[in-house]
Amino acid sequence: METTWSPDEGITVTTNTTGDKDVNEFTSTTLLILVKVVTVLAIFLCVLLNPLMLFTLRRVTSIQPTTKIFMASLTLCDLCNSLCWILPLTELFAGSWLLGEFLCVVHGVTRNLFVGLSINSLLLLTMDRYIAISHSLRYPSIMTVFRSKIIVFSTWATVSILCTLVFGIHGNHIVSLDTHYLCLGHYDWRNYLTLAVVVIIILSIFILYAHIATIACNQARRIAAENQAGNGQGGQRINTTSTTTIIIITGTLLITWIPTVIGLVMLPQSTWTLYDRYLCGTLTQVLLLCNGWLNVMIYYLRNRDLRQAIRSLLSEWHQSLQQRFCFKN
Repeated sequence: METTWSPDEGITVTTNTTGDKDVNEFTSTTLLILVKVVTVLAIFLCVLLNPLMLFTLRRVTSIQPTTKIFMASLTLCDLCNSLCWILPLTELFAGSWLLGEFLCVVHGVTRNLFVGLSINSLLLLTMDRYIAISHSLRYPSIMTVFRSKIIVFSTWATVSILCTLVFGIHGNHIVSLDTHYLCLGHYDWRNYLTLAVVVIIILSIFILYAHIATIACNQARRIAAENQAGNGQGGQRINTTSTTTIIIITGTLLITWIPTVIGLVMLPQSTWTLYDRYLCGTLTQVLLLCNGWLNVMIYYLRNRDLRQAIRSLLSEWHQSLQQRFCFKN
């Protein structure tokens, strides 16, 4: 309880500041526990599932080699992003940043780098599906394995250079001098530039999907017209299974991006404490990290050959471990 005297009214006002403080501490503690649990779970699933996906992609024969290259790029981005989360994980459990200003800047660069690479890899996957459907006969000559590798390498190099220049030189991540020494980023033009680029990429993906849907509808109408004309064979229907999978992946990306966008808009204007804003910002970034293991689950559920390859690989590893164990005994 806190008692104050109001000179205008000449009365004593009593406020329950102790109760408000207890509520704020309880909220911060609950939010901290939630962020820790979600962060550890997301990192564990990403580190566990993404290497398994990289090994499995080499065994699957039903997926085109060029598409597997773009899928491997997206999977590798998710794996690297989860490994880089070890730095903020130490901060989260220690309660302050203990790794110095240089690694704070490195954390800011790598966080934006692998998020940018992930969404650009998704754009490459969408473009690959668009070319495969709109130019199905010419696809093997347009998108060769060599060209797909060059495209992936160029994308990684370009995004890496841009993120290093924008977020590394005069980086916007510094160690705060508040009660909690945290590695925080300023909300400046770089954050909004990143958001604008993400929006442009997502809009580009949707435009490509709209064109793909138009092509599929035209193909379906042509097949129906040929069947009505008495041609029982009809035409060859476009296989949109891979395209549907990429659409689902894009949908999950949008869902996990929504909290980040809301945080960029609302957190700078909020009256919360610095530590609470740090926890909320970390939670939105962890939700974005969840794409790393969600992508693997979507691949697993959508592709039967991929499921069989994963089961075969796990079975071989299990038999190998059993043989080694029996040999030692």
